[in-house]
Amino acid sequence: MKEELKQLPKRPGVYMMLDLLGNVIYVGKAKDLKNRISQYFHYQKDRDPKVEEMIQHIHRFNYQVTDTELDALIEECYLIKKIKPRYNRQMKNFKKYLYIKIPAEQYPKVIVVNEKADEDALYFGPFTSSHQVENAVKYLNDFYPIRKCTSPRLVKSTNGCLFRQLGRCLGVCTGQVQPDEYWDYIEKIQQLLNGNDFLPVQELSQQLDTAIENLKFEKAAKYREYYLGLRHVIGKQTLVQSSSKNRNILAVEFLDDDRAKLFLIKGNKLLYGKMIDGVSSDSIEMRQSLSRMIREKFLDIDKLDFGKLTPQDIDEAQIIYTYLKKNRKKVITFWIPSARLKNETSLDATVIKIISRINAKLSTRY
Repeated sequence: MKEELKQLPKRPGVYMMLDLLGNVIYVGKAKDLKNRISQYFHYQKDRDPKVEEMIQHIHRFNYQVTDTELDALIEECYLIKKIKPRYNRQMKNFKKYLYIKIPAEQYPKVIVVNEKADEDALYFGPFTSSHQVENAVKYLNDFYPIRKCTSPRLVKSTNGCLFRQLGRCLGVCTGQVQPDEYWDYIEKIQQLLNGNDFLPVQELSQQLDTAIENLKFEKAAKYREYYLGLRHVIGKQTLVQSSSKNRNILAVEFLDDDRAKLFLIKGNKLLYGKMIDGVSSDSIEMRQSLSRMIREKFLDIDKLDFGKLTPQDIDEAQIIYTYLKKNRKKVITFWIPSARLKNETSLDATVIKIISRINAKLSTRY
């Protein structure tokens, strides 16, 4: 295998490790294929035992060069879902998706579920970290006086349940709480989880700092878990909402002073990618070609299903939007309103602005 390793390109791509029977046992992506694949065949101290075990079963490898790291990430995601390699499951812990649910009841609890089963209920997610989701729900139960008991009808005392006596619940079980009063808090929770109200997050951060200053480290540790849980849930929910809007996005990643990779993205789906040479030019031919490409790809959506975001779509959406955010210095993005796609003059004007921004970016880079 040494000769094959020498021939590996220093380019982004995906690779597949195969066993003696030709089964794909692992799929990975690389920013630099030569460096990444070579690491498996050189001694490394304190390597993960699961990786060591996998290496013992590698008989040969295949690889596929891609234009950019984003292409490699998307292809890796696709291949793992298609092939389901043994060691991807063991080492990456295939995600179990969770939702935060608010049932369609007069006095609902906020609970964690594994799937959407009730169309009338409010759902947030899907989320991929059970630990963070559970921490977020613990925060909601701790900081909002919503119902915690299993069934308020089982409590007969006018003083209410223990949560009511501790001041952690409005006391639905007393029969004295109006649905509108209760739902005021549910609506505040909705605003928080949808990322429309960051005040509770800021207040929690301040409480964390105060607990540390007062040497109340146990309370600080709890607040920190709450804070991380909220940030995870709000971040994922924002991603779900952004992807569900099905916006038309054109992204341009600069590879050098005369080449770029153009991506057309619809919501959470990468529709099309194309290498562009001579990107700094501003010819009529280039403008017409770009306008035609944008119009054809974004309007040709009849074959695609843009329904609600499924748990499986989350992976691709996460890859795309994280990559665009992480690589802002070399990737510029443009949002193209759907109305402009049907108006040739309006789209041409948009393309002219896009090319102008590309050239301006190139002039500052090189």
